[in-house]
Amino acid sequence: MGKDIKGRELGIGISQRKDGLYFGRFVDKDGKRRQKYFKKLQECRQWIADATYQDEHSNIRDISNLSLDAWFELWYEMNKDNFRYNTLKVRKRRYEHDIKPIIGHMLVTEIKTIHCQNVMLSLKGKFSKSTLSQTRSLMKILFDYALDNEIINSNPVTRKVKVVGGTEEHAARVLTVREQSKLISCLDDYSFKNQYLFVLNTGLRCGEMIALTWDDVDFNGRKVSINKTATVISSDGRLVVNPPKTKSSIRDVPLTQEALKILKEQKTKTIDIENSRYVFTGSDGKIVSNQNYSRTLAYICKKNGIEPISMHSLRHTFATRCIEAGMKPKTLQTILGHSTLAMTMNKYVHTTEDEKLKELERIQHVLSSGL
Repeated sequence: MGKDIKGRELGIGISQRKDGLYFGRFVDKDGKRRQKYFKKLQECRQWIADATYQDEHSNIRDISNLSLDAWFELWYEMNKDNFRYNTLKVRKRRYEHDIKPIIGHMLVTEIKTIHCQNVMLSLKGKFSKSTLSQTRSLMKILFDYALDNEIINSNPVTRKVKVVGGTEEHAARVLTVREQSKLISCLDDYSFKNQYLFVLNTGLRCGEMIALTWDDVDFNGRKVSINKTATVISSDGRLVVNPPKTKSSIRDVPLTQEALKILKEQKTKTIDIENSRYVFTGSDGKIVSNQNYSRTLAYICKKNGIEPISMHSLRHTFATRCIEAGMKPKTLQTILGHSTLAMTMNKYVHTTEDEKLKELERIQHVLSSGL
């Protein structure tokens, strides 16, 4: 039994240092000493209780006694090489934020359908429908994995476990023609000008633009080959390159004269030799993250009297301008790398106020004549 600085008993594994910090420690099942410091006694006691419970219920040799937290960690380690970095990042976030607080402490073998539905109910109204679907999907994946490994006899994520109360997703904003012209005119004064203009002229996803290398560029054929996507890890700046998410994302994208001009200008720039194979980098030669591009773009918009947008809004703007100019939807689908035409038309093509007015002007003679 540990004691505080006044000599009072605090409980097994807990003591108080002279500086007032509480010190919790225990020896795990592998004989390793685990310890942590806390400012508050209650926090220390809670850590001891949680940590010893997880240690007791994380023994892979006793699969019938595994907690869901331990099972998720095991699943993550076993599958981290099978998924794209962004996919794993999203799934870990969904587990930590949505699932763990509700049923993470429970044994896998004790979790029933009602517990899984309780997870969904706890998220009601907090996230979009697509985010809630990700949470439900992850639960099903975890229990399917447990089923495949004969830990459980049936998956508790049945049809009764439903997404409830999800908020509607906000479509990415599209620049009007006037806003687009204003943005282009002011980009000379800011970083990443070529990156923004290239996405606006090709409709590439930001990750596809970041991953673009010079061997993907065909100047004579006036096209770029999209065969990979990249993410910059914010914690250490490491670049993670993965294949595109779907087969339809692997494609050749034709280049406008403006896009060709941008690439030729990029080719003449002096960049860090370590990243010289990449088309777009920062002025220091380092690879720039999607978040950094979007933050800078939002700042540029705000500074110049334009409602802020993200990098993905440039892709939406490209798609909308293509349809407004008369491009066939099927052609646009292949350029954007969508698997279905419905995704192109429903999610990426927007009717601007300018276009609504143009359409009404085309039929005003019918409206005025009554024909």
